Amino acid sequence: MFNESNTVEAYVRDLLAGPVKAVPANVVQASQAHYGSKGIGWHQKAPSDVPRQVQEVLVETWLRDALIRLNPEITVQPDRADEVLYKLRAIVLSVRSDGLICANEEMTAWMRGERSMPFGINNQHVPVRLIDLDDLTQNKYIVTQQYTYRAGPTERRAPIWCCWSTACHSC
Repeated sequence: MFNESNTVEAYVRDLLAGPVKAVPANVVQASQAHYGSKGIGWHQKAPSDVPRQVQEVLVETWLRDALIRLNPEITVQPDRADEVLYKLRAIVLSVRSDGLICANEEMTAWMRGERSMPFGINNQHVPVRLIDLDDLTQNKYIVTQQYTYRAGPTERRAPIWCCWSTACHSC
């Protein structure tokens, strides 16, 4: 029987991370790295293996690691990542007051490296990178299926969820 899960979801997942090997229900399958059509490695993770609470949009541990890895000014002082996380959390919370379009535009600006923080010499503003757009191999790529997000009584489930350099979104 064909459904969205075994056609569209499986197709996108297989393009990104390679086909999933069938294993018995009582055996845990380890995530394996595969390569997508552009030669960029994607890893498949079960939603339960994504380190976040169901009410959290951002995967903060992965995001913090990426901020430290991709930004020399944060690498030398890792607590600066928390200042960036504070700003990104504010964008997520602004959806209720400013709307989804404005929040998406602001998050996109951060993802493109168009936002800066006073982390340079004499508090000079320097761009903050969530994604390395110059060297894509520096990013980590994750795909999962049936990723759930809950806001109060409302629950949303993304059929496919992709994550690169820990700045994540639904595909």
